[in-house]
Amino acid sequence: MDFLTHALVGALLGELSPERIKNRQAKGALAAMSPDIANLVAYPYLGIKSGNIIPYAYPRDFYANPWIVDHWTWVPWEITHSFLFWGLIVMPLLLYFKKPLLFGVAYASHLLLDMPSHSGIWSTVPFYPFEYRFDGWFDAWAWGAQEIFISAMTVFLLWRCAAALKLSGPDVLAWPLEAES
Repeated sequence: MDFLTHALVGALLGELSPERIKNRQAKGALAAMSPDIANLVAYPYLGIKSGNIIPYAYPRDFYANPWIVDHWTWVPWEITHSFLFWGLIVMPLLLYFKKPLLFGVAYASHLLLDMPSHSGIWSTVPFYPFEYRFDGWFDAWAWGAQEIFISAMTVFLLWRCAAALKLSGPDVLAWPLEAES
């Protein structure tokens, strides 16, 4: 999935989160984007290897250089996109530091959205380091501006609808614990 849509899904999840969480939409957006932090290694590396003036890899660079998935710079991406990493590292840290579960839910949304939106050699390895690949149906990470706009606008409209519903009554879209308080 593209970076903007991940952020907007996280903001939507933040909107649906308990109101006691300050800046919940921004926190949801950041948590939903965080698995792609590993791209800070692979994208510049491949951009340099591809001879780009700005050291950044574009989708065409990935298609022209499939060897990148076997290179060490790809390993951080595989790790951060693993449900094992989420379950064994991310969630225990959130619980230990008593952070809102919103972070874990938004992070997991990224993993779930990437599964259908990465195909072929770019498919996800949801239980990395175990080499089971989930082959998606399309490659949203390589979309052009029009597809990204449509995807992002759809999620943005859902987010705003959720915000409007939440304003319409205290118990509409409230989490069970929030409704009780």
